[in-house]
Amino acid sequence: LPPKLDGRYYIDLTRAITTALPGMHVHAFSPEEVLYGSVRSGLPIKEYLRELKDAGLGTLPGTSAEILVQEIRDAVSRGRITVDQWVEVNTTAHALGIRTTSTIMYGHVETPAHWVRHMDLLRSIQRDTGGFTEFVPLSLIHSEAPMYSKALVPGVRAGATGVEVVRMHALARVMLGPSLRNIQCSWVKEGPKFAQVLLDAGANDLGGTLINESISTSAGATYGQLVGPR
Repeated sequence: LPPKLDGRYYIDLTRAITTALPGMHVHAFSPEEVLYGSVRSGLPIKEYLRELKDAGLGTLPGTSAEILVQEIRDAVSRGRITVDQWVEVNTTAHALGIRTTSTIMYGHVETPAHWVRHMDLLRSIQRDTGGFTEFVPLSLIHSEAPMYSKALVPGVRAGATGVEVVRMHALARVMLGPSLRNIQCSWVKEGPKFAQVLLDAGANDLGGTLINESISTSAGATYGQLVGPR
């Protein structure tokens, strides 16, 4: 979110990519980036998303979700996109025919009750719009995360336990299964071996290949650079 970003930069970038590579599917711009682009450009969110789609945007990552419970967001991501704004961006995208992923980031100050509230909201949206392609649980990588390493948030745990990770994916299968069938486990967070276990605990999707992933590795993860298709 560059402080001097031109409001149309994301739109122009998308158009440049799709002009050069018309066969490329563009999966880009978190709800927070869409909101930021909307604010910087002065366009309403609906019009901003419509222009992104016209420029060639295919799908949005449903990241920046953290926990979709405002009191938890106020603790771990104060000042960032709110629950209502996240919902507005995603449901508006769905109405325009732009599908999105959905995520949860857990293992910090939340409880399983917050997991349930988060998934219940996603399930409600999915029943209305059918716009989510998958649900991706993302456990906190704590060691270099400032909320933990610099104690910026009181009471932050050292990430989820292995049992909690299994329970999260199993709960997602139970709560979301009929309406949101793809439950993706993140080998970037959990490692390829544990991710295989999660495929027997509710997940059906191992995620994609990556090159030079930086977010998790910057936070201290030891995985994330590359897993090839085979």
